[in-house]
Amino acid sequence: MIKKIIVFISTVISITTFGMYGGQKNKSVRRYGIPGVALIASWINGFSWRDLALLLLIPILCMGYGVNSQLMGIFHSDTIVRVVYAFLLSLPFIVYGLKRWIFAILSLVLAFQIRAGSLGTIPFFGDILIEDIIRYCALGSNIAFNIIFRRKSSQ
Repeated sequence: MIKKIIVFISTVISITTFGMYGGQKNKSVRRYGIPGVALIASWINGFSWRDLALLLLIPILCMGYGVNSQLMGIFHSDTIVRVVYAFLLSLPFIVYGLKRWIFAILSLVLAFQIRAGSLGTIPFFGDILIEDIIRYCALGSNIAFNIIFRRKSSQ
């Protein structure tokens, strides 16, 4: 059980850090690092084929949700773009079951609606944005929970 808790915490922290760094500096860290961390956590916890669905995060993370994103070109509303983006990020979680998918939808949509300020700047990292911490902690928690605390039938 301690191993699961350590893997859970390290997965959430890694995904949160990659999400924040990918938003400030190098986009590929977020786009490929988050699914990479998810697969490493899956491997440590006893790989399941369902975890490969998390690779679907790559095209969604590449799409982005900023002013110049493809979604903004379609919807022209920041709020709608964030709801749609969060919904798209929740899609890979459907392989873990309907309840877990609904929880992912709700938690990600709520997390992506938060707008907050900066806690400061680290020169080599960039701004420490509160909303990025919340958003990617929510994504990381959903990933870690579904990988580490699997239902017995899905192992």
